[in-house]
Amino acid sequence: MRTLAAPLERRVGAAAAPRLYALVDQGTSGVGNIIAFALLGRALAVTEFGAVGMMIGLHYVISGFHRSAAVLPFTTDHRAGHDPRAAHAENSDWWWIALALALALSAATALVGGAVALAARRWPECGWAVEPLLLTASISPAMLAWEFARRWLYKIDRADMVALCATVYSLVLALAALTAGRLGLGAPGGAIAWVLASLAALALALPGLAPARADRAGVSALVRRHRAESSWLAATNLPYSVYSTASIVVVIGVLVGPVAAALFTAARTLTNPAMSIVSAIDSIDKPRAARAFAAEGMAGLARVVRRSRLTIAVATGLYLALVALLAAPLVALVFHGQYDGSADTVRLLALGFFLFGLNLPSETLLIVRRAGRTMLAIRCVTAALTILGLWLGGRHGVAGMAIAFAVTQAINLLLLRAAEARHARETDA
Repeated sequence: MRTLAAPLERRVGAAAAPRLYALVDQGTSGVGNIIAFALLGRALAVTEFGAVGMMIGLHYVISGFHRSAAVLPFTTDHRAGHDPRAAHAENSDWWWIALALALALSAATALVGGAVALAARRWPECGWAVEPLLLTASISPAMLAWEFARRWLYKIDRADMVALCATVYSLVLALAALTAGRLGLGAPGGAIAWVLASLAALALALPGLAPARADRAGVSALVRRHRAESSWLAATNLPYSVYSTASIVVVIGVLVGPVAAALFTAARTLTNPAMSIVSAIDSIDKPRAARAFAAEGMAGLARVVRRSRLTIAVATGLYLALVALLAAPLVALVFHGQYDGSADTVRLLALGFFLFGLNLPSETLLIVRRAGRTMLAIRCVTAALTILGLWLGGRHGVAGMAIAFAVTQAINLLLLRAAEARHARETDA
């Protein structure tokens, strides 16, 4: 792959190539998700589509714990002069830690689904949540394994392979969603699409990564070294899941029901590519921020964070402005009249997603600085405000909830920038 991509890398430059590959990664993944949601949104009943939206939202809840406890410590653990063989052995130990955690989280989700099924015998109104929970447990092992492999490829400067794997992922996802819709397989068929796509990408990635056998002493050393910060970061995920663009649909489903979850999922489908752009930038900039901090201290870290925020503002701002302008015809084009009337919700979500993207560079700074307690405090405040806002906004439908999301993201941005400034002052002092 690297040989084939060499002419392109010479043309764009070695420094710009990883960011280009990251944009291909998130661009193709974003397009694949849009196509899959559009196909399933047309083919499924509203309640079934709501179950798929809840499934993906619940997956991102447990993915957040996985990311906080394993992926982020792995990604930002950078030590200059590391021996390549020792680095591969350590990366392999991280792989086994991440895989074990993925299986444990999926099993826990299945147990929660079983518990809700038992509770539904007495409270039938909660029975609709059983299917999304069990579907989440079925898709998450493959999806979490692919996500860790993706981050590993970025860490060893193989963004070119990520771009190839992501392209295959998107093609398989779209084809599988089309097949599931045409065969009338319902929400379970939609779930299979994400499993097949993740396994296809993983099959391409693993031969190049070649994880070594787990070393018990190495795994134990990693757990001991990162246990404290991983615990703080994992704790921050619970409030974060309340207002994250990927999992807020779960809160909406709990507060209002599956129909509202379906409407929100439809509106989010059009604005979510902005988050793919953010993820592409974040995938490159988090390791860069860690390296800059190790080499230059706070000055290098602040430089990477400023550049990241500017890039996110320009890239997502242009896309979301276009979506807001063309909201009505886009909804009609993508869903063939299934969710007409959601254009205003799309516009409001565009504002909220823009603000959400601007928050991530500040969080990168706090993660690299190992400021887990500060992040936990900010996320708890934002989560509480989000729940209150969604409860109040729910009286005005999904559009009211979209307004609440935008307002709370503006407050979150102010809190994060204040924390970022405080860390800069402490360093200067």
